[in-house]
Amino acid sequence: MFRRWRLTNSGATAGNADTNRCESIQRLLRNQLSNRSNPPAKGQRAADVAKILLDVANESADWFPPLKSALGGVNALIKHYEVLFESVAVAHN
Repeated sequence: MFRRWRLTNSGATAGNADTNRCESIQRLLRNQLSNRSNPPAKGQRAADVAKILLDVANESADWFPPLKSALGGVNALIKHYEVLFESVAVAHN
């Protein structure tokens, strides 16, 4: 009933699970954590962790479609806000 996940350097393994999903989560985590030239403030780190948790929860919510839909909507709102915030910051500089 429950699958045990083991993340390794070469990917993730689980009984009959889709390893592509785990690899995409690993890529997402690596990209979000390695795209930094200087350490972020505590508030920014908390926001990054929240975004990662939302993405992971969204990827693993196939068992309950209403939750997946809600998490997808929240993720989309966050991404649109970030794009808007970055474009305003670029326009002011």
